Amino acid sequence: MVYTKHFAIHTIDRLRNSKDYIENAAKTLVEKSEVTGHLDNIFPYVMNDEKTFAKQLVSGYMIHNVYEASEEFIATKQLAAKENGEHFVFNPKTKRLEFSLKSLERARNGKQAVLAYHLIQSFSPEDGLSPEEVHELGRKTVMELTGGEYEFVIATHVDKAHLHNHIVFNSTNAMTGKQFEWQLPRLRNGKVKDMTYEAFQKISDRIASKAGAKIIEVSPKNSHAKYTKWQTENIFKSRIKSRLDFLLEHSLDLDDFKTKAKALNLAVDFSGKWATYRLLDDVQVRNTRGRNLVKSDPERYNLDRIEAHLKKNTGIFSVADVVNQYEEKIETKKNDFDYQVTIEPWQIDHVTAKGIYINVDFGLAQHGVIFIGAYKTDLLEDGNYNLYLKTNDYFYFMDTAGAANNRFMKGPTLMWQLSLYNGTVPIAKEKVISTINELTEAINFLASHGVTEGGEQLVRLEQQLLEAVQEAKDRLKELDNKIRELNDSAKELIVSNISDYQDETLEQIKNQIGSVQASRRLLKEINDDAIREIGEYQVILVNSNKVDESWKGKRNLK
Repeated sequence: MVYTKHFAIHTIDRLRNSKDYIENAAKTLVEKSEVTGHLDNIFPYVMNDEKTFAKQLVSGYMIHNVYEASEEFIATKQLAAKENGEHFVFNPKTKRLEFSLKSLERARNGKQAVLAYHLIQSFSPEDGLSPEEVHELGRKTVMELTGGEYEFVIATHVDKAHLHNHIVFNSTNAMTGKQFEWQLPRLRNGKVKDMTYEAFQKISDRIASKAGAKIIEVSPKNSHAKYTKWQTENIFKSRIKSRLDFLLEHSLDLDDFKTKAKALNLAVDFSGKWATYRLLDDVQVRNTRGRNLVKSDPERYNLDRIEAHLKKNTGIFSVADVVNQYEEKIETKKNDFDYQVTIEPWQIDHVTAKGIYINVDFGLAQHGVIFIGAYKTDLLEDGNYNLYLKTNDYFYFMDTAGAANNRFMKGPTLMWQLSLYNGTVPIAKEKVISTINELTEAINFLASHGVTEGGEQLVRLEQQLLEAVQEAKDRLKELDNKIRELNDSAKELIVSNISDYQDETLEQIKNQIGSVQASRRLLKEINDDAIREIGEYQVILVNSNKVDESWKGKRNLK
């Protein structure tokens, strides 16, 4: 993202103290402390002569005179207030109701009102953009954020190594008189999410990246502060559990377990009553107790349970092999998907190093853009892209007509929306496929290291794979039933001949049938491969046992 900030302006004085500073050249250099002191004299700073090439890079929207922008902001607020019959007080001298400018600083709920918003948009010196180009990018950003219904002033400053825009927009809608809704919903965990600032960032990213601007990352200190303690601890727990589970299946004894734990950057301490763990390749400072990893089974990762589990293992694996296998497992899991959909070049707005922006229609009349990270895409030889989406993925839909209609879209919704317009058939990947693939790879890993019989490692994996194969068979039957139901629905629609949208509905059913059929083919192919591999492995196992028995017989004859 292009680095962005935002502030709220709450008082009339701070909004309108611009005129004197603009007219008096000696006061155009505003000290930094004045600005950070909650936006005192914001307009003189925004239009400082030395920062803006003698005001050449200052412009306004729905503003007649940018140097009187504060007065025009106030005038718009006054018109809206009169229209709504608000902010009038009784003057005992004139015995009349008169408009109170000071009352604008109070909202209807009695709290401090927001009179304007100040946005900052900074660009990397490596972008190679001219000040005029940066200025135009700022205009496009604020136009989309506000829907073109709010007055604003924008100034591009060139006094730093990085070009940056200062944008101030009126909180009062010039068309309707309503207040701009800066959305700050409270989440279930009690934290407040700044949805409008997030929209500003995403719009800024999209518009700037299309012009070739480089992403300026927020410093680690600032970004880390956004994470709650609860979120951070749970990320640590998940990663620790993943490594422990892998170590339990690929260690021969406790010393082997400790050696491989160190190789996987996991600190292990069994000196206390409860085992403790800490990630060495992350920012974890305090140890995590094993009893806190699984609430339903607090002793699962304690010393005695680990030793008991390791006694059942028979395979011998080198540290290097274990590290490589674990890294492959993590990479596979990260790249797993629930849906695959193909998009064509005409559906793409633009491509960046970090991903692609896709044109999407939402509802009847909303056209916008969605960003898909590069790790979820594959460029095909014909110029099309395959997208790999998960059910719980959320994508931010940016309505190019205005941010008021921006919203989040789930993976399945995006999949059907994209396939609807290009006629391609999306593939829904059945969850059991991932299970079969993971178990097959684990068995192959054991087999490649000579573990073909004995020990509970292999027995557990074989049993789990057989259960997954049976689950796949059951799911294939369900998909067959789904195809029959969809075919019946299509036939009923054709026979009834009463729908005004028959062709459109039939096309939707046809796409659904195609999607289910594609999913069924993929599942059957994976399941057949798993059954074949199980059969081949059992033949190898039987032959291995025959050789062992024969060798034992020869030894007995001697």
